[in-house]
Amino acid sequence: MQANRNTPLAASIQEKLDHQGFLTSAELNPLLGLAIEHAMQQKDLKGILIDGFPRCEEQLNSWAQWPFQDKLPLEGDGKPDVVLLLNVTRDNAQARYMARGRDQNDSLDKFAKRFTEYLTEGPPVERYYREAGLLIDVDNNGTVEENIAGLKRKLSESSLWSHAVMDQEMRSFFLL
Repeated sequence: MQANRNTPLAASIQEKLDHQGFLTSAELNPLLGLAIEHAMQQKDLKGILIDGFPRCEEQLNSWAQWPFQDKLPLEGDGKPDVVLLLNVTRDNAQARYMARGRDQNDSLDKFAKRFTEYLTEGPPVERYYREAGLLIDVDNNGTVEENIAGLKRKLSESSLWSHAVMDQEMRSFFLL
């Protein structure tokens, strides 16, 4: 969204994030499509990481079929090869949210609303990817250095990750 922040779509998305929470696929998919198109134009592309998507069933369902087939044809089903779930406690999430200083409207009330929405809307997405055998759980409650080391350790131990990164085809990864 940063690259497109001066567009009407970005303004409407920011308004919704400030007041209502999760975006619908109609709002989010055009920006994802632009980002994926840009990424696919890069040399030596090994994969695409999509951070924080999908966060709810509506977003998940919008990708039941690759939503960009007309503009970005993709062989296969367009599903991710790996989904990383970075687990964090409410206290740690709140502290990080308040410390990030990304938005002048960040507040404890806004955090509480969004975290509650995450707890309500996220489990079906997590369950879907867990049942599909694509989910890697990672504890993300330490310092930045501890979290990076833990992520590297978890990925090095994962046969799912090894299979995904060893293949030379373009891969996609979701980060929930």
